[in-house]
Amino acid sequence: MKISEAASQKIKNMSLLCAMLVVAIHVPWPSEMPLSLGWLIDKGVKGGIARIAVPFFFVISGFFLVQHLDEHGWWKRETAKRIKSLVVPFVIWSLAYVLATIPLSVIADIIAHRPFGTSICIMKAEGWPLLFGFDLTEFPMHVPLWYVRCLFLFVLSAGAFKWVVDRWGCAWLAIAFAFALVQNHIPNENWRQFFRMGYSASGIFYFSVGIMIGPRKFKMLGSKPAFACTAIGVMLLIAKMVFAYHGWRGEIAIGKLSLPFLIYAVWHYMSAARWPAWLTSCSFPIFLIHPIMLSYAGVAVKHLYTTEPSVNATTAQYCCGVVLSIIAAVVMRRLAPKAAAIAFGGR
Repeated sequence: MKISEAASQKIKNMSLLCAMLVVAIHVPWPSEMPLSLGWLIDKGVKGGIARIAVPFFFVISGFFLVQHLDEHGWWKRETAKRIKSLVVPFVIWSLAYVLATIPLSVIADIIAHRPFGTSICIMKAEGWPLLFGFDLTEFPMHVPLWYVRCLFLFVLSAGAFKWVVDRWGCAWLAIAFAFALVQNHIPNENWRQFFRMGYSASGIFYFSVGIMIGPRKFKMLGSKPAFACTAIGVMLLIAKMVFAYHGWRGEIAIGKLSLPFLIYAVWHYMSAARWPAWLTSCSFPIFLIHPIMLSYAGVAVKHLYTTEPSVNATTAQYCCGVVLSIIAAVVMRRLAPKAAAIAFGGR
């Protein structure tokens, strides 16, 4: 059930890349002017290639979980593991995000001449369900943690995933992918949002892919399939940008169609070289910490760049989000290794 050292290193390297792509998704690239550099980054990176990140994480999560699904007592054991690796970090970083951004909320209230605490979310009754992610039709306050919440729900229902994948195979993947494509068209808004950020429709497909290609069936494909995936993925991404430029319907669906091809293309060409362990171990910390760093970097950028939002300012904010998150993770591990291990779920 073990995978090769090359594949293992590819997973580590690509996880780091995808964590950095997640940061790019959460940065406000200036996109008001069509075909400007900011617009191209917003549509081609933020709304394009960067969208492979979370699907890749779902695939890898299913990939590693499936090897335990035939073991006796797997559900209790794997759920207990995910409480430590997912639920505990969810709670810790939800609280950390709110507490860390309280000063920004207070300053915003002062500048806007609002009563003290107006912008502090935990001082509102409706803020607590969002803080801990109880409302499955809304993003948590620490927005990226919707993935962690969704993944834990997938683990709880992993037996159903395994059953349907074993019984229906590729037919199930086709159904799940089709559902992900039409998810935005579900008439009921609550169900539409539930399958977007609660029990993700696209996550269902990619988690199922991970279960199907588990370690027993995993193999590296050749360069010809990778080249074909690259060509198809790039063409679909370009088509998505053309649709966005003209304002045509179908942009989102084309983007979703491109992701499986782009994921495999990036995976194939990802280096299998051994990158520094201290760096590749920062994937999950970057994912967890970057919203805090982006919040403060955004304020700093607004004061340093007095002109309208620019690509330079947004790039500076992005770099701060990545670099400061890595520094914070390294410092935490150096000064408080046990606490860091708990906060980062043992990663």
